[in-house]
Amino acid sequence: MSSNHHQLLSTCPCWHSGYSAFDMPIRRAAPPPAAPCQATSRRPPGARGGGRAPGRGAPQLTAGRGRRAHVTPQRGCRHHRSTWATAAAAVMVPSPLVLLLALGAAATALAEPLRFVDCGSIDGSIQEVNVSPCPTQPCLLHKGTSYSINVTFASKIESQGSKARVYGEMLHVDIPFPIPEPDGCKSGIQCPIQKGHSYSYLNKLPVKSEYPSIKLIVKWELVDDQDQMLFCWKIPVQITS
Repeated sequence: MSSNHHQLLSTCPCWHSGYSAFDMPIRRAAPPPAAPCQATSRRPPGARGGGRAPGRGAPQLTAGRGRRAHVTPQRGCRHHRSTWATAAAAVMVPSPLVLLLALGAAATALAEPLRFVDCGSIDGSIQEVNVSPCPTQPCLLHKGTSYSINVTFASKIESQGSKARVYGEMLHVDIPFPIPEPDGCKSGIQCPIQKGHSYSYLNKLPVKSEYPSIKLIVKWELVDDQDQMLFCWKIPVQITS
């Protein structure tokens, strides 16, 4: 092989692809570490052809003068494209857990804190009251529907337990409103209650079909072991069909 041939082989970018510029198989050298795809316009000495340089990830054309051209694919570029495509697919397709968390966050955002009247919270302080669904006030309570109650409060005392009492107030008369679980320790509160700790009280307010269609005040109390109010709040509601 002439010195010109050796010089051509030594400068040919396709040396590591396993083929020379003369279609002669040679011993495959150890491939270099994969590098990011880069556009290049360099051609070996004596190469023919004009036009713009190959773009990112494009095959590279190499040839000796008067010889047949060979296309050397950039294997590293193909690998990077596949890796990025896989990563993009993983990002674009959300998992069921992500969807569930997103829906939960949206539901929380829709539950706006209500305006309420504190009716004697002695042993605690109310931080927030939520009734869901209740997009506007006064809340419209539809018969045969159950509403979620969430009260965030801070305790000023220690108590082994707590108990809820709910009333419908009409003409300054308190009429007991039955709820499914009166025990506060079974309604989101971790008992015993500690002084200075904040708690989230969770319960349901069922509106029975036999209730009359009427406007009234809902009063919700939570009392401690000494029958003192951890919280007491009132909101106006309207029962409707």
